Amino acid sequence: MGSRAFPMTKRAGFSPRGGRGGKSVALFRKPNVDDLDLLRHPLGDLLATFSKSDLESATASLSSSPAIQKCQCVGSYNWVDAKSPTITVPGKPPAWTPPNEARRLQEDSGQYYRDPNAARFPEYPTEPAVHAIFQTNPDFTTSDVDIFGCGSTMGNLMRFVSSVDIPFRFSVEVIGNTVFFIRKQNDPRETIQGIRGFGHTFPEAYTTWGEDLKGSESHQRLIQYEFDGLKCVVRFECDGYIMDQEQTFKENTSSKMKQEPDVNSLLESFDNTTVGMHNPSSNEPIAIRNGGAVVSQDAIFDLKTRSGRFRREVDLQDIYPVLWLKQVPNFIIAYHDGAGLFEDIRVQDHREGIRCWENEHKSQIRCFAAILKKIIAVAQQSDNKLLEVYSPRVNHLEVREQHGEGSHALPDALMAKWGIVEDEVDSVEDPNESWDYYDNDDLGYGSDNFHDSDQEFPDFTACSADDCGYCGKCTY
Repeated sequence: MGSRAFPMTKRAGFSPRGGRGGKSVALFRKPNVDDLDLLRHPLGDLLATFSKSDLESATASLSSSPAIQKCQCVGSYNWVDAKSPTITVPGKPPAWTPPNEARRLQEDSGQYYRDPNAARFPEYPTEPAVHAIFQTNPDFTTSDVDIFGCGSTMGNLMRFVSSVDIPFRFSVEVIGNTVFFIRKQNDPRETIQGIRGFGHTFPEAYTTWGEDLKGSESHQRLIQYEFDGLKCVVRFECDGYIMDQEQTFKENTSSKMKQEPDVNSLLESFDNTTVGMHNPSSNEPIAIRNGGAVVSQDAIFDLKTRSGRFRREVDLQDIYPVLWLKQVPNFIIAYHDGAGLFEDIRVQDHREGIRCWENEHKSQIRCFAAILKKIIAVAQQSDNKLLEVYSPRVNHLEVREQHGEGSHALPDALMAKWGIVEDEVDSVEDPNESWDYYDNDDLGYGSDNFHDSDQEFPDFTACSADDCGYCGKCTY
């Protein structure tokens, strides 16, 4: 599921608990989002182009397929509803706490931001994630990280190698040895239009923030894993965790957990009656508070709601690439009767299904690894470390310089802390080999309009029109 945008109430604030949108989404659905205006965000000079067919040719001779390995959580934080930008580290996702009896829920209402990180801190949306890593792991080795991305940017590239016709665009910056991928959209406080269904009210009724974390809007999780020789850090929004599985994890790793934050040594609780009334100011620095506890990767889940009126099952082949990228083992699908009564809720461990999907999509995964390495190569060899990736149409991806002065992923002090490397990397792959390479923008491939990724993945909380069987107004 994509990053769940948190809601903005009619009183111009944020509604409490709205960050847990419950919108686990299919990776390959077309989002209904406003086009990123090329007049407001012009394209920079073209550096290189890539195609899916080129990637397939380059990887056809490979006998094996890369796999994600050594996944671990390296940081996490909760966005807190406050007057100024505030995070709690390590925070904690809401727990799965279904009521004893099903009750009819109200339909979603209000306005919801597409990206909670950009909306809360528009100047440097990646900054809170880096703070959370250093706060959790003071000795974190930044020089080992090849890619720092999120579910949205990594998902865009996965769609590209899957030949899905959804245009996208995101920023790139090289900081030290790391290539940062940063989401790009028209406005950091852009809202999702036409929200209907029960994708937000359902998790409000079926999951619960801990007493120490009242006022949390969303839980952001950072995982690190190895993939085809690359060490990747990926940020995504976590929908919740299953307490039974977390308890099993603690019992099996009690000695390790003793070193992790104690849930009883937390910051004082926030007053839930005042949550959601404030619009944080982007001019203030991020306030970092200690609280929460690290949750096992085995216990977290993605969540999706859907209308059960027509008994159309969720296509898990759309869901598995999302779970694979984020290494989320559990998936909850909740079907309602069209009027807010949920009587068919399935809580399932999908690790075996994800493994099968991975085995059946080896060519796609090899192409995904190849495009990551090609982007890294162009970025590291470029004199201008501020670039962007742009795919205006299916089977065509461009790497360009950012227009004008560009925008940075991190402020100067945090950029220096991540580590500026003076020496050039000697082992960078040559982007000219087997690829079309251009020094100027003379192709004319840029479209006047294109769709940005809705969230970390497109938002499908609003999907139950009679013609599709989801749970509200279709957004694709």
